[in-house]
Amino acid sequence: MTNQDISHCITTFRVARPHRIVRHRPTVSCSTCRARKLKCDRQQPCGTCQKRGHENSCRYEPAPKQHLVSSSIGGDNQNRIRIELRQMQHVLQGLLNQSGQTQAQAQPIQPGNQVEIPCRQLMESIKRIQDTLEDDGCSRALTTTMDEPRAPDLVFSSFRKATLRDIMAALPSRQVADRTVTAYFNAKHMTVPFIHTHQFRRQYEAFWSEPAAADLLWVSILFSVMAIGAVVLGAKVASTSDPHHPSVYVTMSARCLVAGQYQKAAEFSVEALVVHIHARSIQRSNEDVDLSQLQALALRLAQWRCYHREGEKLMPTVTPFEAEMRRRVWYVIQYYDVLYSLEQGLPPLIHEDTFSTRHPTNVTDDDFDEHVDYLTARPIGEAQPMLPCVCISHLLPILRRIIRHALGLKPCTYSDAMTLEAELETWYASIPPCLRIRPIKETSFTDPNHTVMQRIMLELIYIMGTVLLYRPFLDLMALKDPECQVALNVCRRLAVRSVGVYVEVDCEMQKGGRLYDDQPVASGLSMNDFLMTTIVAPLEFFDCSNLPPDEKASIINLLRTATHLWSKRSVTSTHARESTRLLRLIAAKAQTASQERCQVPYPISSSSVAAATETEHVALQQASSGEGQVHDPAYTPTSSPSFTMSGLTIPETTTALVLPAFNEPLILEKTPTPKTTSVGSVLVRVLSTSVRPHNRAGFSGKSPLSLPVPYNPGDSGVGRVVAVGPDAVAIKPGQLVYLNGFYLARDDPEGTRVLTGLHDGFGDPGQAKLFKQLGGLWRDMAMVPLENAIPLNEKLLVKELGYSFGDLNYIQRLSVAYGGVRAADLRAGGTVIVAPATGHFSGAVAEIAAQIGCKVIALSRSASKLEPLTSRHPRIAALELSGDEKKDVAAIQALAPGGADAYIDVSPPSATASPHHLTVSLAALRPFGRAVLLGMMFDVKVNYMSLMARNVTIKGQHMYTRAELVSLVMMIETGVIKLGKDAGHEIVDRGFSLEEWEEAITVAEKATSWGQQVLIYP
Repeated sequence: MTNQDISHCITTFRVARPHRIVRHRPTVSCSTCRARKLKCDRQQPCGTCQKRGHENSCRYEPAPKQHLVSSSIGGDNQNRIRIELRQMQHVLQGLLNQSGQTQAQAQPIQPGNQVEIPCRQLMESIKRIQDTLEDDGCSRALTTTMDEPRAPDLVFSSFRKATLRDIMAALPSRQVADRTVTAYFNAKHMTVPFIHTHQFRRQYEAFWSEPAAADLLWVSILFSVMAIGAVVLGAKVASTSDPHHPSVYVTMSARCLVAGQYQKAAEFSVEALVVHIHARSIQRSNEDVDLSQLQALALRLAQWRCYHREGEKLMPTVTPFEAEMRRRVWYVIQYYDVLYSLEQGLPPLIHEDTFSTRHPTNVTDDDFDEHVDYLTARPIGEAQPMLPCVCISHLLPILRRIIRHALGLKPCTYSDAMTLEAELETWYASIPPCLRIRPIKETSFTDPNHTVMQRIMLELIYIMGTVLLYRPFLDLMALKDPECQVALNVCRRLAVRSVGVYVEVDCEMQKGGRLYDDQPVASGLSMNDFLMTTIVAPLEFFDCSNLPPDEKASIINLLRTATHLWSKRSVTSTHARESTRLLRLIAAKAQTASQERCQVPYPISSSSVAAATETEHVALQQASSGEGQVHDPAYTPTSSPSFTMSGLTIPETTTALVLPAFNEPLILEKTPTPKTTSVGSVLVRVLSTSVRPHNRAGFSGKSPLSLPVPYNPGDSGVGRVVAVGPDAVAIKPGQLVYLNGFYLARDDPEGTRVLTGLHDGFGDPGQAKLFKQLGGLWRDMAMVPLENAIPLNEKLLVKELGYSFGDLNYIQRLSVAYGGVRAADLRAGGTVIVAPATGHFSGAVAEIAAQIGCKVIALSRSASKLEPLTSRHPRIAALELSGDEKKDVAAIQALAPGGADAYIDVSPPSATASPHHLTVSLAALRPFGRAVLLGMMFDVKVNYMSLMARNVTIKGQHMYTRAELVSLVMMIETGVIKLGKDAGHEIVDRGFSLEEWEEAITVAEKATSWGQQVLIYP
């Protein structure tokens, strides 16, 4: 990065002394003449000392030292040039004084060439050279500071400054250096993201071309990179005095930091210190308290250089390249802040309200360089090296809150823990499928090993965060309390699961395993040791007295294996030593009788580490006392609640978006959350909900669907059950459910039906009453009828198939389409006409029909708009309408000789003015064909005689039945119907919060193509 002027961005809250520059006059008299205050002719010895016989005592003191800050290796050379010029100036001045003339003749430069050089002109030339050096001294290369003694460096006080000679002596040959640097960049999961490959390459070549001109802080970065590269190459030997040992490079990195005066917060100072910390953290085997202190120093330097503020908004001169590098530096500082807080049990130094820097962008070094005008993020479907950093960057704010919760700095309640758990689960569900953990033996042969390690790291960090959430509720004196029992179950299950991950990695590192030849994997195990120590600690409460024999044997065998693995590493790792002690204690307790019962629903093995079963997920979050209650320490109910609740404790208030009146903005309304759940209801936490393109028209009162105001928008979504009523027998707290927004009155299911948050049934009193009572889903908590919460197999859909909550929200669109498909009685091998086929719901009809085995004739006025559908579904044939009835009917019949079996119409209201597609589709049906009207047109004409003569059945279909919705979910779970990116579905822009409703509506108005959906994540 260039050294930007950021002085206008920094506020100083103290009074400082003015910066005074003291310039020393050179000492030109000998010591004797100075003491006697005599005139000295500046000879050696001088004339005065010769006359007095003091030739031996005639000495000249050295020139006063200038306090110079040299940020380049060539700084000492410039010092010597100044001294030589000053001595030349003194000699010339002495010649002028001796001659007493205005000009003097200099000696010839070469014999035979009588060139006369005026002394005064020579002195002016010397003066210009000195002025040039002084101007250059204002640059980064050499800066003159005030004549004050520099404060001692308390961090690196034991390290001497590195000189050019020291640096060149510490460097290996160019060939070895190239190999070491290459090893660093090839170890993707050990690199820091802010060292840009191509920029570093240019700086590296420039360094070898002219070492003396290199910035000392950049040289520190080079040595840190080489230290990591040496670790990757397995360069550790018995003696740390070996010149190629990583510790030698780390030491030189520190010496260059001292020589470059990193504490001045100059260019490269933050980057050099952070890379030094990174290199030491990789090299170490035991806890290094100094690293935490260094990280705090790096944080302050970064804040001084305004890395905590978004660069492009802070300074107009910051280029997109520099802004991205600043984001990446800030991300690494945040990462180590959280890591060392976890390791030492201290609060994080960074807080969310103290920085504005955005998350790093998912781009590779090949995608941008120093002269790029803008950055375009890569899709998250590819496992690029930067993608894990982006994922962890979004996790860090959650982890900071979890750490503060676990430390108990403020009273922590179960409600707080469950709120944090919901955030953590949302982040975990957002991990791209390419980074989701899976058994290593089932990993694709083309997946690089660094991707395998990144998957494992993300999984362990997630497990550790969950364990930390529940740790405050572990109390040996109250193991029978519901909160403690839930916490114990969660912690030990996740601990056993993570031990299985570690055992699997070790197996693959043995000879013949996939990771055997990959040394960087072994280098990263020290971090895993720390994570595992934190996760395994709750297993100290573990026992298996009442387990079935096979499950008990499986767990004990796993614990013994893990104990053996960590005991081998305990010589070099304190974390591994602690894990060994814990596991030995746990394995011994597992074989002895215990008063408490261990609830592990299935044996743990290395093949089961990829995902928890649905039963496990529910069991981890469920706890019940004798009365079916869980007591929240922060809430004492006045009466016994009539519902069962899990770890997802009910919050005190709920937030919802409400439209108070037409043409007015939505408002955020907070109301008390119901403390009881009535019969036939469930309380859910809404995870995602849809935004429709016509929502704005509805808010202005111009929608063809009637909407009474005030009302709460939002018609369907995905949520997690928090509490259930006393009559619930199948749905359990903690389950993932689809929230069906199509509500039926229980006492009049055929006559009273509404779309919650979208349509009240055109004002019928019963429908209006039902609409008002239930409310929409643009809220964080919702009370939903029991039959409208459709259970989803989270293990299958999220863990294995890799669908996010946003992907599952597409069920809302498919459910309407599936209702039309079932009404048309489609069978595999049949032919169906879908028109028009380019919209949200019409495209969904086409994709469902194709996936169940039908041939689909998709009609449109522009066949090119159907390319996304036809490219993914070979059974869909696109047909562009010409507007000529006979020609278009013939074209359809050419694709369906004898006529189509069915026609599903999904026309919008605007199609009423031009129903040509309806006319030709009905005409192209075979005798006894079927037509389903699923759209919304008004007053259209049909050929009555033709339909009657061919025995064509016309059926109107409004929405779907619950049985059809359940059948659709089963087809998705079994893989018959696909979701997500691979199916062509797209979550446009990103997910929006409740506060961003206006932006979400604006984006939704333009996202009208098939497969596009806009979501709110409350």
